[in-house]
Amino acid sequence: MLLPICLPWATDRRVQAALAAMVVALGCSNPDSGTGGSGAGPLLPNGGGNLGGGLPTTDGGSSTASVDASKGGGADTGTSQGGADTAPAGTDQDAAQTGTDQDAAQAGADQDAAAPDPDAGPGTDQDAATPDPDADPGTDQDTGTPAPDASPDAAQVCIEDLDGDDYGPGCPKGEDCDDTNPNFNVTCPDCKKAGTPGCSCAASSKPLSCYSGDPSWLGKGQCLAGQHQCKDGFWTQCQNEVFPDPEKCDAKDNDCDGLTDEGVKSSCGTCDLTCNEQKIGAGSTNEWNLNSENSTGLGISNGNLVLDQTQISLNLKFIWVANSPNNTVSKVDCKTIKEVGRFAVCKDPSRTSVDLDGNVWVGCRGDGGVAKIMAETKNCVDKNGNGVIETSSGAGAGAVLPAGTDECVKFISYPDGATIARAAGVDKDNHVWIGFWNSKNLHRLEPLQGKSVDSVNIGCSPYGLVIDQKGIIWVQGAGCGQLIRVDPATKNVTKYPYKAGAYGINVDKFGNIWVASGGSASRFDTSNPGPNAWTVVSGIAGGGRGVATSNDGYVYTAADGSSMVTKINANNNPPNVEAKIAGAQYPVGVALDYDGFVWAVNQGGSSTTKFDPKTNSAVGTVAVGSSPYTYSDMTGYTLNYFTAPKGQYTTVFFGGVTVNPITQNIPKQIWQSVSAEADLPEGTALRMRFRAANSKDLLEKAAWSEPVEFPPDKFPYNLATKNIVGNLLQVEVQLTTKDKKLTPVLKSLSAKSKLM
Repeated sequence: MLLPICLPWATDRRVQAALAAMVVALGCSNPDSGTGGSGAGPLLPNGGGNLGGGLPTTDGGSSTASVDASKGGGADTGTSQGGADTAPAGTDQDAAQTGTDQDAAQAGADQDAAAPDPDAGPGTDQDAATPDPDADPGTDQDTGTPAPDASPDAAQVCIEDLDGDDYGPGCPKGEDCDDTNPNFNVTCPDCKKAGTPGCSCAASSKPLSCYSGDPSWLGKGQCLAGQHQCKDGFWTQCQNEVFPDPEKCDAKDNDCDGLTDEGVKSSCGTCDLTCNEQKIGAGSTNEWNLNSENSTGLGISNGNLVLDQTQISLNLKFIWVANSPNNTVSKVDCKTIKEVGRFAVCKDPSRTSVDLDGNVWVGCRGDGGVAKIMAETKNCVDKNGNGVIETSSGAGAGAVLPAGTDECVKFISYPDGATIARAAGVDKDNHVWIGFWNSKNLHRLEPLQGKSVDSVNIGCSPYGLVIDQKGIIWVQGAGCGQLIRVDPATKNVTKYPYKAGAYGINVDKFGNIWVASGGSASRFDTSNPGPNAWTVVSGIAGGGRGVATSNDGYVYTAADGSSMVTKINANNNPPNVEAKIAGAQYPVGVALDYDGFVWAVNQGGSSTTKFDPKTNSAVGTVAVGSSPYTYSDMTGYTLNYFTAPKGQYTTVFFGGVTVNPITQNIPKQIWQSVSAEADLPEGTALRMRFRAANSKDLLEKAAWSEPVEFPPDKFPYNLATKNIVGNLLQVEVQLTTKDKKLTPVLKSLSAKSKLM
């Protein structure tokens, strides 16, 4: 029979406990100082007593004590078999084999019994099969099941814990999944992957890149990867990685989405929150919206604005008739066929030419005066400051206000002195050219005060003029019997003799020049100037004065001798007379209105008659002043279709500022710039003009700026130096071309403003 091996005494408490457990398992006992029985357990250090006596024994003498009360004895893990203890305190006398102790001597004796017995004094032990309370600190309950103990002697201890994390075989916290790594115990990761936090690493290991955030952030904006580093033999968590922050206006991508300052900038795209920008067209949420109120002559192609003559919706509301003997001009509503105003102007008015705004220029033969009349009362100026626009608004001679008092007569100027004005035509820049008979001068007048800003002497007395799409001025040179070509840019003057009579003059949709007189009308081919450029159309109605051309290719002449209007089809080559329309009364002038109706000015009938060219019949007649005499562009039709055919778009930008609810003040807002994205082939142009105010009513009364043309100007166009102030900015854009085969393209329009 092999004897159990007894282990030496160790000093470390954890080792002691482990060794004790092993001793118990092996059934070892320590020698008693007296006669030792085979049931005695191993002797624990520091007076701990015997643990787990196993076999029956008879003690004839005294032992070193299974429970040493004097030293705070330990616990008997089984029941003791023996007799009574008659020795001094701390000794054990097993007097019987029933497991009961009869402690009769003194306090501290042990009573071994099958049931609990009370401890008579501090440090005594109750040996029983079930727990019994210890009456003093440090005492032990010897039972068959574990009981709590205030002393560390009784704590469960690990059999093996190599990494010192209190996990391992027999450890109170449980088994250890990796007893070589204190970082892991219950759950262990796969440490085959380099850089796994907590896993072991070699001292020579280099840092490894890592990022615990959304991979889509990494490499964008401020977001950066961190590093796993080998420290004290283990990989660290990911260190120094950078995650997104809420976006702020600092020219950085704070939220790591690949965008900079999105959602935090002003509409101008800057951090200046006092700046506001609005945009229409490409690259914005505002699409082009064209209607008769905001545009004319424009269409939409591929989302952009382009010229489209089929979309022209001219606002030619009035025909202006010069009542020469009365020194007045009648304003007739083309829709209602009623006179709605009559104005005193200069002496012996004759030529009337409507500008791009619908206002009319009047050239007077009697004194060389040039008058300008505003078409809309809202654009007139309260000259006497009484708060009311005083102007003519009725019919007949009684509607005329005394000369100089009508506030819609903007001015009367005398750019060539006291002479005779006999030619008038407006150019693409809304300046008028007036031809003076005596001096043979052409003067270009600006629209605000009627001052001359340019002049050309043509060497022939002018009787009428028209301006073509290329800006060339064609003069009816009655004083020398020649058609005169004037280039205002170079001042070059060229003359072409007439092949037939000439009185009125106009330009058609093909760019050709027309004159009429003496029973014939003549066409001049401007693309092939010279003797062979003329085509004479005979057989018109008797007489021949004024000439009007329409956008559908027809030409109309005022046949004074037969009181008719002749209709010529210029779409054919050669042109031919298609109709002779009756109903006029010795007409000298003829024009077309915004609906395409033809008007004749009846010198013989002191009236004007409206004709329907589709039915070739008169629609109605309205009385004007005495013996009216005019045959220039009295409605503006020629200007808008042939001289300056344009696409025009008008819009209003809102600065985004509201009234202060407390002070009721409107913050001042100054407009900084206007810009456009446009394709402008050579020969095309984009023009703009601006005005601003704080309300719609004030905006309609505000004065427009001078037009700006691109090129030569460039975008963005600086408005800051123009002192354009107001919550509302109205921008008018015009697209023009010198070649009908080319069109400018407007992609977008934008404006910036800033709080002052």
